[in-house]
Amino acid sequence: MKGALSRKKKGFWKPIVAGFLILYLVTMGLATLVVKEKFEDDYIRMFEQVATSIYRKAAEMESAMGDTLSEDGAERQEYYKCLVNEYFWSETNPQLNLSVAVYDKEMKLLAKSYDAVGDTMYSEDTSQVRYGPYVLDDYLTFEQKEELAEYYWKEKERQLAADYTLPRKYGILIQTSPDGKELYHIYVQEMTWEEGQEGKEKQYKNPLTGAITSSSLGMRTDYATGEEQIFYMTDSEVVWEWTNSKISEEKREKGEIRDPNVVFPYMTSYERWHRWTSSKYLHDFPMEGSFSWDNQAEHPGIYEGGVWEFNAGYQLKIGNIEDPSGYILFRIEERPWFDAFDYMKHLYMAGLILTLVCMFLVVDRFNQIYAREKVLEETRRDFTNAMAHELKTPLGIIRNFAENLIEHNMEEKREYYLTQIIGQTEEMDRLVAEMIEISKLDSEGLALKKETISFGALVREEMERFAPMIDEKNIQVQYEEKADFLVEGDREYLEKAVFNLISNAVDYNVLDGRILVRTEAGQCVIENTGKQMEEDELLHAFDLFFTGDKSRGKKGNHMGIGLFLVKKIAEHHGMRVILENGADGIRVVVKK
Repeated sequence: MKGALSRKKKGFWKPIVAGFLILYLVTMGLATLVVKEKFEDDYIRMFEQVATSIYRKAAEMESAMGDTLSEDGAERQEYYKCLVNEYFWSETNPQLNLSVAVYDKEMKLLAKSYDAVGDTMYSEDTSQVRYGPYVLDDYLTFEQKEELAEYYWKEKERQLAADYTLPRKYGILIQTSPDGKELYHIYVQEMTWEEGQEGKEKQYKNPLTGAITSSSLGMRTDYATGEEQIFYMTDSEVVWEWTNSKISEEKREKGEIRDPNVVFPYMTSYERWHRWTSSKYLHDFPMEGSFSWDNQAEHPGIYEGGVWEFNAGYQLKIGNIEDPSGYILFRIEERPWFDAFDYMKHLYMAGLILTLVCMFLVVDRFNQIYAREKVLEETRRDFTNAMAHELKTPLGIIRNFAENLIEHNMEEKREYYLTQIIGQTEEMDRLVAEMIEISKLDSEGLALKKETISFGALVREEMERFAPMIDEKNIQVQYEEKADFLVEGDREYLEKAVFNLISNAVDYNVLDGRILVRTEAGQCVIENTGKQMEEDELLHAFDLFFTGDKSRGKKGNHMGIGLFLVKKIAEHHGMRVILENGADGIRVVVKK
């Protein structure tokens, strides 16, 4: 039994931990699913708003410009090249990973969202030369575009850290044909700046632009004088460049250097831009579109796809619904699961801590239960061993007397043998009765018949039962009542407890001894003269079947059960029993 209990205890925590882990994962999983669905609803709502906004601008342009647009469609294409990137002009605006593509009425691709350098803003003034926009995918490899974007992000990150209080370190310049139709060269220039008069003395002509450059940041360094903080470029170096191999050296010599607008959508971080620009779904628009509407619906539903990624598209007709002048296609690619994980990360931690705390409390509670079971098991084992030991003596005596009766049929000793046998059976019967009382006290269903009882009066009543023995040993009994010790309890059980206390006080007393009973408001003290107990005996006096030093007094009627019963009964009544050595004997204190 002990081995089974030990094995059971060793493995009990595994199903508890597994259960809490499953509960945590299921709870967090369901919560994450709900948040993920909410993100998807938000994506669709924002997607519709953005698509509608861009569509209206396209429709307004078509309505305003109408037949004034050039027949070759170049002006229309130029406008749409700017429109498809308009959503990204404000870096704080993009909340969706969005791409836009515009098709003409023959469903051929006119423009799509892109990374670019050059003039990215549309202008109706056709008299001015426009430099671009130059779509980087038309000129650079993906790796070259990544390198250029890294420099752009380095500069932007540096400016963000300095709160735009320093001039730029990295600048992107382009060389184009004089008419702006061809892109010859892209440079990344690292610049060195110095402030104030020393910088002014060292300033030099930029070898690419041929200009002497200074930068006034509008930062007041002296509020008394109002002087501005001015930086002067004192050196520069080209750290990255790309050359259009299709352009001859002769043409490049006639090219013009420009400081262009640079468009890297979603460059709130390099990682976010890279995610957008490397998405096949957002950039692989077909050169020839295929558009269809159920029942000629003006607003087709959003179509979705993807598991971990949320892909959705939205298509609209530009202009007249019956005879559209073009088509516009929107696509988004979001990661609702990752967004939900990020949103829930603090809840995950709080939930994990709460789960661990609850799991620890449950495991600790089970530890307590197993510890109590272990104690109960040890008590049962000790009880069984003690019972066997206690019953062995009377059974042995009965056996001996019974064998004597069989072997020696002497009439004169017959009555003596029978008397001894009956006496031993009575002893066994008393032991069994005591065990039944202990079993009742250990029962969880024990019901006490409570009433208000004067403990001092109860002691006096039980003391009368021992009057013959008290007289025989000439013991003097004294009472000191400073106050009545009232107890709410079961009279029958309290009588048994007091009986055992007085039985010990009388049996372990000496001839011409003394018993003092002192009652106070919260306790009752019973002292008797006699041999004192060793510390080890005091420690184990309330153990079941502990009888202590047999030289202390008469043991015939004491089997080590009395004080065990006293302690059990006291505990059921919310009281404590203290056993200690007195001045000339033993002192027992019963207190609330």
